[in-house]
Parts: sequence; structure tokens; C-alpha cells
Amino acid sequence: MKIAQILTAAVVGALYLSFAAGAHAQNIPGYVTVTAIYGQARYSTDGVNFHPLVVGQTLGVGAVIQTAANSKVDLVLGRRIATHINSTADHAAFAPGADSKVVGLVAYRAVAEQNVIRMFPNTVLAVDKLLIGDTGVDAMSDTELDLRQGRIFGSVKKLSAASEFLIKFPNGVAGVRGTTFDISADGSVTVADGSVVVSITTSSGTQTVTLNAGDQFNPATGTVSHLSGSELTQVEANAKTITSQISTVVQDIYQYAHDVTTVYVSPVR
Repeated sequence: MKIAQILTAAVVGALYLSFAAGAHAQNIPGYVTVTAIYGQARYSTDGVNFHPLVVGQTLGVGAVIQTAANSKVDLVLGRRIATHINSTADHAAFAPGADSKVVGLVAYRAVAEQNVIRMFPNTVLAVDKLLIGDTGVDAMSDTELDLRQGRIFGSVKKLSAASEFLIKFPNGVAGVRGTTFDISADGSVTVADGSVVVSITTSSGTQTVTLNAGDQFNPATGTVSHLSGSELTQVEANAKTITSQISTVVQDIYQYAHDVTTVYVSPVR
């Protein structure tokens, strides 16, 4: 815990000195909305009791989401969108759940570009902080996710100077700025575009590196390498595909495919 606190403080201090300028903004809670589930997934709001995850589920700070083997979950981070949910008569693709009232999410009108996350198999992700505000000049957001296990893909919109987006993992923290990235709980990071600052502690000490488009960080060796032209092209193509699968913009409408989504309860660990 002390290591995580120290690393978080270091990265915040290095990346977000301007954050104090937005400290007086009127903050409102942000939410994580589940837009697709492929396989098995569950969530908890108390870290003890888990429940089946369903498409359209809206979760706040304190939530823990877990995917099972061969399973993925797509998330949109931002303002609550429950009032934008459109009902559909076709519920055949969904299994019933405790939150069945939200089953059948087809589309909502996004008020702005959203931050999106895809959780890959055997991943545990907690929402530690998710605030949205308005400084009167720039939109401000304050996000902290805790990647406890597994791997995630993320696409984060360009952040204002007053905003921060942190992803903690067991032995470090990553600060994201308007970036498309892939990060694992062991500290492995690949950046498709934008930049990510990674601070990680190993037996050799604490190391901080800045990754730009096309960079990869290998925590086992502590080295940063740059993708070849063909490798970067493939990474960019994969990122574009995943992002489009999470949300497809059609006349400012984010539409989610409901006919390929199946919801189950994850096995009890």
C-alpha cells in the first residue's frame, strides 16, 4: 500500500501540477457503463459479494469488475447515461439478472466523446475515483482505476490541463494523457498514440519512463523499445477495431450491438 501511495504521488506530482488550478471546480460523480459482455463477468460494490454483470449496468466508485476465462467486458467512462437508454423488445440475447431493468441497452446520445475500456479475460478492475467537473473553460475529469489482475485496452480522449487519468497496478502506476494504450497488471504497456508515464517498483528500485506512440515497456527488463513500422501499423489497426467495437458513432449516436452479447454469472473463486 505504501509503495502504491508513493508511486501515485510521484506521478501525480510530475504530470499534473496544473490540476490544482481546477480544484475549485464543481465536481460530479462519474460512472462506468457496461456496453458489452462476451462470456462471463460479475461485479461487486463491497469487494465481498459478487453479482452477475449485465449490459447497461451503471457502476460508480468502489465497484470491482471481474471477467472469467475467455471473456471480455467493454466499458464507457463518463456521465451517467441511464436516461439515454432506449428499450428494445429483443431481449433474447441476454440472460436474466438482478439488474434486468437495464437489459436491452441499444443506444444513447453521447454528450461528448467518451473514455472507453476493454477488459480482457481473467481481469480484475476496480474503480477508485471517477469525477467530472467544469472549470468554466475546460472540462475536467479525475479518474483512478486499479488494475489488480489481467489486462485492459483503453482509449482516453485528450485531457484538459486540469484533468488526470491514473491506472494503478500491483507494483506501480501509469499516468495517461489523451492516449490509446494496452496495459497489464505486471506493468507491461504498449502505446498506440498519445503518451503514458509509467512508474514501477521492482527489486532493483523505482523506475519512471515516458512512453510515446509506438513505444512498449517491458517490466521484466525495465526497457523501452519502439515498434517497427509494420508492428505499429498492426497495433493501431487493432486499437481502431477495438474502439469501434466498443462504440460506433452514427449521427452522434453511440450504438451497441446487443445480438452478440451473452451474460452469465462468473464462477465463484
